[in-house]
Amino acid sequence: MEIRWVESHFFDPYKIANEMIIIHHTGSKNGKINSLEGTLAWFKPDPWREHSKASAQYVIPRYENYIVQMVRDEHTSYHAGESSWIIKGVKRYNLNDRSIGIELQGDGNLIEYSSFQYEALIWLTRRKMEEFRIPPELVQGHEHISPGRKVDPGIYFDWKYFRYEISSKTQIIVPEPYPTTQPPDNDVVLRYPEEREVTIPSGENPSFFERVLDIFRSLFG
Repeated sequence: MEIRWVESHFFDPYKIANEMIIIHHTGSKNGKINSLEGTLAWFKPDPWREHSKASAQYVIPRYENYIVQMVRDEHTSYHAGESSWIIKGVKRYNLNDRSIGIELQGDGNLIEYSSFQYEALIWLTRRKMEEFRIPPELVQGHEHISPGRKVDPGIYFDWKYFRYEISSKTQIIVPEPYPTTQPPDNDVVLRYPEEREVTIPSGENPSFFERVLDIFRSLFG
């Protein structure tokens, strides 16, 4: 599996640890899924943008036969924003600096993900789980860590199949092809309209004041 490097301007060199993997979708606008080119430009971006910062470690296109990496694993990307999850028995908040963010091009509430995206996501997730000793229960969707605020990767993401593959004890890294219960990609899917003018909400950490409140929640919550 090929990984191509496209550097994002939006990251923090400080990071606590890679304790989780969080899965997102790039989303849509006016019924059109965000294009790959627009997403990469928004995460990069050009020209420089100081507001609504967003980024992720990895972006998986719908059909291109590669994965894009935009932020190094050891750096903090801006993908999770206001979020929380229990890690090793402690509820943690604002998970950007405790996680790896993976974006799937598309909108999981409008259209199914492609077979390539499942193959690439499973391959990448299993590698990072092994590298950072991340258990399957700490691989979650944005909708899980920010319930009520986020809805990705969406209703069309097949969690049952995905969790089976990342929990498999086999040593084979490349997963089996996606089960035939998924309709094959057809002209409707291939020609699903893309939105070039991408706008993705900020995934920055909350303000300093909000983070202080989170510390008190962790200690006394």
